[in-house]
Amino acid sequence: MRRAQRPGTIARMSKLSIPNTFTPERKALFLEVLADTCSPGRAAQAAGIARSTAFYHKTNDLEFAAAWGKAVDQALDAVLEESYRRAVIGVDEPVIWQGAISKDDEGKPLTVKKHSDRLLEVLMKWRYGDQLADKLKVSVEETGLSAEGLLAMPSEDRATLVALLAKYSANRPKQETDDEA
Repeated sequence: MRRAQRPGTIARMSKLSIPNTFTPERKALFLEVLADTCSPGRAAQAAGIARSTAFYHKTNDLEFAAAWGKAVDQALDAVLEESYRRAVIGVDEPVIWQGAISKDDEGKPLTVKKHSDRLLEVLMKWRYGDQLADKLKVSVEETGLSAEGLLAMPSEDRATLVALLAKYSANRPKQETDDEA
């Protein structure tokens, strides 16, 4: 179990770490691997240093800490790009029929474009969380629905319910709508 560092103290390095071994070349390699993997452990291993050495320098070297933050941002941008690709652009998956990959007349594998609705939902909530939540608000007094219950529903069921409630609202008699205003 690691002990928490007290505020205002300089981080201690492990016995395996020697400050002079974290050369500018090793720092550059560490940051390159960190930008590719978002993993300080993998980056430290690739640079041939102890993980604690990297964290020591992150704590005590503002320039290195800033470069670390940029490397992590770069790695997370790649994750966001891949998430977008899978959710919006989609990925080609082979068509499997009777346990074998289906092929066209020329012998090329048949594929179907698959999109991740769940990943798209997560991206939308990440980007437009509050705005989407406002659109899902329903009058609890009239329906007896709770926000927790709605959010616990699978997204497809929730979308169906929201569509039905919108139809209901659009088809309500005019006087019922005027009475509530």
